[in-house]
Amino acid sequence: MRKRSAMALAVLATATAMTGIMSSAATAAPSPDIAADCPAITSIANDALATLTPLASLPVEESQPIKEAYIGELQGRVGELSTDQGRANVQNFINALQTASSPADGYLIVNALSKLRSDCA
Repeated sequence: MRKRSAMALAVLATATAMTGIMSSAATAAPSPDIAADCPAITSIANDALATLTPLASLPVEESQPIKEAYIGELQGRVGELSTDQGRANVQNFINALQTASSPADGYLIVNALSKLRSDCA
């Protein structure tokens, strides 16, 4: 049996929870102070599950470098955003990814992705 990292299990728990959240996103207009960043933020939120879910099935020595590369990509995308709120929301998601180390921490990722989605819904 492959050894799974605590982070990978957190990602799996997050992916399961996000399936429901993403399917029931609000339809209100985005806040004007973040609207300019919504195309990029929506892309980040949409890509998160596809990027993170496969990590749950990998051993930690394989998943960790992929996760770190993804975080690096997200950090680069923060610089492309034009609003303080947009940058803060994506940074919050990055922080959640860096902090989550067990399945119990999956809520950090879920909350950060929910915030990305709700502000641009």
